[in-house]
Amino acid sequence: MWDPPWKHLVEQLKSQGVESPYLDRLRERIPTRGAPGDLQRELLEEMASSLRRAEDKINLLLLKLDVLGKELDALDALDVKRARDAAWVKAREKKLASHAQLRKEAERAVWELRVQREALGFRRNELLAGLYPIPGERG
Repeated sequence: MWDPPWKHLVEQLKSQGVESPYLDRLRERIPTRGAPGDLQRELLEEMASSLRRAEDKINLLLLKLDVLGKELDALDALDVKRARDAAWVKAREKKLASHAQLRKEAERAVWELRVQREALGFRRNELLAGLYPIPGERG
């Protein structure tokens, strides 16, 4: 049976005690393959599978953003004197750049899911913003 590429990361983060709704969503995903059947059912199963993969992509990106946000919060909580330390500044700038890049990827992934859903006939896509909230920019 096929294992999703993010399975190892999810298991690692869960074993480290990381808590996140996106981690929970990904853990609940169990790859399944339906029994062979008529063409219409197979097409519906493939559409559903494709939507699941798109949602998994978003959940993975949001999980990474969640973890990175907590790392940035931990850096920001350090003593103010550390803010003058070049290594601290460099580490923070690197994490901020990663956060910005992940935000762009997550925004794109949500847009791609919206387009995919609309192509399949789902017109009520306003709920996507609530299901997949993209965190704000960090500075």
